Amino acid sequence: MTSALPHRHWFDYVFLSIRTLWFLAGVNYIVSNPGNYNHGSHLLGAAGMLGVALSFFFIIYLVPLVLYMRQRRLTVYPVIAEMALSGAFNCFFEGNSTNEFAFYNLPALAMAYMSGSRLGIGLAVSSVVATPLLASLVWGFGLESAVNIIVDGLIFLAIGYSFRKLVSSFFQIKRMNGIIGEQNRTLELYANQIEQLTLTQERSRLSRELHDTVGHTFTTTITGMDAVYYLIDADREEAKRSLRELLDVTRSGLDEVRRHIHQIAPEGEERSLTLVLSGIAREFASFTDTAVDYDAEGEEYPVPENVRTALVRCVQEALTNAKKHGFATAIRIRLTYHPDRLQLIVKDNGAGTNQLVEGFGLHAMGERISNAHGSLHVASSPGYGVTIECHIPALWRAEIRQSEGA
Repeated sequence: MTSALPHRHWFDYVFLSIRTLWFLAGVNYIVSNPGNYNHGSHLLGAAGMLGVALSFFFIIYLVPLVLYMRQRRLTVYPVIAEMALSGAFNCFFEGNSTNEFAFYNLPALAMAYMSGSRLGIGLAVSSVVATPLLASLVWGFGLESAVNIIVDGLIFLAIGYSFRKLVSSFFQIKRMNGIIGEQNRTLELYANQIEQLTLTQERSRLSRELHDTVGHTFTTTITGMDAVYYLIDADREEAKRSLRELLDVTRSGLDEVRRHIHQIAPEGEERSLTLVLSGIAREFASFTDTAVDYDAEGEEYPVPENVRTALVRCVQEALTNAKKHGFATAIRIRLTYHPDRLQLIVKDNGAGTNQLVEGFGLHAMGERISNAHGSLHVASSPGYGVTIECHIPALWRAEIRQSEGA
């Protein structure tokens, strides 16, 4: 098993510096004590191998270090190289294991620091324990000296292992911070998308509300003003009265537009849905010279604001379309309170068509009814006008009964 090594930590350069100082101190010791390496009691002493000892010591310094610094992931190869080279040097060149320079302490630290797996740590511990024991057998020094070297080696191994854990923890925290940063950027992107979506939905809602409000008000006003235009010569007082009523309707429409623009929810209506729709039908009939027959059936019950708004806007849009596009002279509105649903039917005697095109108004009407979990059906044929039928399930009544039963 290997561990990722994203890039160098400053601990690596500290380790490089310490290892270089150890190498220079070791070279100084070998040169200062040539007798330890050219003495006849050494296995290679007879050949006068001081140069060989220095060369071997340089290999010990360089090879594990190069393997470690060049790898992209932590592997056991630098540990194996350190274990084999330092162990061999300690066994075959360091005859005097009680000298002033402890050659094997830094290799013990290095093996633990360069290890990124349990296998590497296991090899390091085995080497720290086995090498002094093997050297004691080769050179015949006592077990007590070997145990002292082992203890020192284990201490340095623990120090190296602690340094490796610190570096690994640093990279893990940095990697986690990177993941957290990426997730934060993703969340910010999602938040911006949701914000844009919400803004788009709100704009769409406002456009529907303004379309229905402005369209209904303008249609009523224009039709009423057409009537006043012809009435003003025949009956000026009646014309003035009609103009005052048109002003009231226009002001009411303006107030509603202002509420939508300023994102202020309409004040809670005290009047029932039946009375609200009746008032709309009466105003439309009064100002457009259209016969509007409104009828409510069934036992009335409270209706949520979203359902109330959807039905009111549907009636307004249906009346506007009937007069503006169908040139209707008579419109019938029927609201039925079923125990489990509301039914609204608006039928006019306009021109009708075989090719009914869903414009903005009908599309907005369908969205409102759909948002209230209802259904909308529009039918038309030439000479028979348009019939709009809405069904909205009274889900809120079931919720109220459940809460009361609980």
